[in-house]
Amino acid sequence: MENLTQPEPLFARASDCDTPAPQPDQGSWKILIVDDEEAVHSMTELALSGFRFDGDGLTFLHAYSGAEAIETLRENTDIALVFLDVVMESDDAGLQVADRIRNELKNHLVRIVLRTGQPGMAPEWEVISKYDINDYKTKTELTQERLFTTVTAALRSYEQLKLINASRTALERIVNGAPELFALRDMKDYAVFVLQQLCFILD
Repeated sequence: MENLTQPEPLFARASDCDTPAPQPDQGSWKILIVDDEEAVHSMTELALSGFRFDGDGLTFLHAYSGAEAIETLRENTDIALVFLDVVMESDDAGLQVADRIRNELKNHLVRIVLRTGQPGMAPEWEVISKYDINDYKTKTELTQERLFTTVTAALRSYEQLKLINASRTALERIVNGAPELFALRDMKDYAVFVLQQLCFILD
């Protein structure tokens, strides 16, 4: 169950069970901020500095153009949420990025929240109907409380989608491995195969 608290130092559990001493956590949930204004990056990171979801904090990645955003997403396939400015190097740069994320990178898990300081440049109803985005906000309405709410909803959705995707992959592996499983005659080989499949399913 998620646990959301007010700003506090970012510390969490050690990531490796073989490590004897806890290590400082850099954040389990990756958030990419895409905006051509440095101040927006700083204010967003400051406002979310104490955020927690499922006991983990955030890791912030930064991009200042559409091209930089796509490159960052290529290199980090586990980004959970993108805060995406609409107007950057062009009036529709953010919309182009959203389209490339879904159709070029084939990334349908990452949650996309469009942010704009010029809502007239991209009418909300038109953007929502045309692009596969998950939320649309004007920059002025994103107070710290609204940011916490928006990020919580986005991460909850991302977590559920990952679970569904993992379950589907596990079922496909079981179906594909069934012929090999039933062909085994040696009990030791059978047990090893079953344990391998369980390890994969349970990650």
